[in-house]
Amino acid sequence: MRVTQSMIYNSTNASLSADLAALQSITEKVSSTKQLNRPSDNPADVRSAVGLRDTLSQINQFLRNIDSASSKVSAQDTALASAGDLIQRANELAIEGANGTLDASQRQAIGAEVSQLTEAMAQDASAKVGDEYIFSGFRVDRAPYQVTGPGQVSAYQGDHGVVIARVGSGSTMQINMSGDAVFQPALNALTQLQADLNSGQPVQQSTIGQIQTALSALTQARATVGARANRLDGAKTSQQALQTSNQSLLSQLEDTDMPSAITELTKRQTTYQATLAVTAKVMQTNLLDYLR
Repeated sequence: MRVTQSMIYNSTNASLSADLAALQSITEKVSSTKQLNRPSDNPADVRSAVGLRDTLSQINQFLRNIDSASSKVSAQDTALASAGDLIQRANELAIEGANGTLDASQRQAIGAEVSQLTEAMAQDASAKVGDEYIFSGFRVDRAPYQVTGPGQVSAYQGDHGVVIARVGSGSTMQINMSGDAVFQPALNALTQLQADLNSGQPVQQSTIGQIQTALSALTQARATVGARANRLDGAKTSQQALQTSNQSLLSQLEDTDMPSAITELTKRQTTYQATLAVTAKVMQTNLLDYLR
């Protein structure tokens, strides 16, 4: 087959275009540090990358849920610890008030401190995270208890809604507790203790027993909160491990191997320059070359 000038031109032009396209491709991968810049780069890997990104988005949501839940559980623990100290002090005052040698004025002085403990207990029950009360169930915009007078507290103002956090794929947990279940026994005990002291008579043993029962309830509630905190810590560790694993897989699919890419870029540049040189020589053919 006779090779014509047109065939040579077309061949060299096609070779130049192919080398330029390869050079542009590797240049884009180096400059973007990504080997997947468009779906056509590798459709199968692009589909895998999209799936991994969806998984990472879900994991990130779980981590946000865990952090939000942890902040509320931590606030619950702080409030319960303070309430436990208050009821422990009330127990000490009740034992003191049970002493038959005290006169009425001394018992009234103890009663004044108990009044302060009652108000402080209501304040602990009204703990908030951000703008939300954490012991009011779903009624997060309303304090569970309000101080209505010296040493006097309203009835429970919240509800018994159960707040659930999704902390993993198919994994949920309750992160709240109703204020009346936790604080009402203590408030009732403090109210009874005040009544005993104001009566001028020694504090009843049944009142001391009521206080100790309230202390046990607060202790148990704090243990529950501690267990939830531990579970949240475990869930966070698990999700962070999954996050690292999926990010690594995504990086393997998307990220450019820079040392290899730079080597290829240098090779492609050399090839392109060589092709340019050859093409330039071919294109120098003119009418005088045909007349020789």
